Amino acid sequence: MIRITIAQATCETIPYTSKKDGSQQSIRKQTAYAHTVDREGNPALYPEKFGFLLNRDEAPHAAGDYTLHPSAFEVVDGKLLLRNVRLTPVAARAKTTA
Repeated sequence: MIRITIAQATCETIPYTSKKDGSQQSIRKQTAYAHTVDREGNPALYPEKFGFLLNRDEAPHAAGDYTLHPSAFEVVDGKLLLRNVRLTPVAARAKTTA
């Protein structure tokens, strides 16, 4: 499971001009951090920052920990691809008292 952390529930709006019809458009990008491991399975010292595009009607994700939803992946021509970043919240672990 790849853990993704969203630190802020904000997104950046990036304007552009459509090549198709010259109209003004925009896309929205949210920043997240992936907790990765090396080839031997050792956790990286720090999470890696990346950005992903939000769908047109999708609200920015709330701050918290997530994992990639299985529907984010697709197999095309025998290759596993990450098509859309779809996140599933990770339930917080209950604290136990001794």
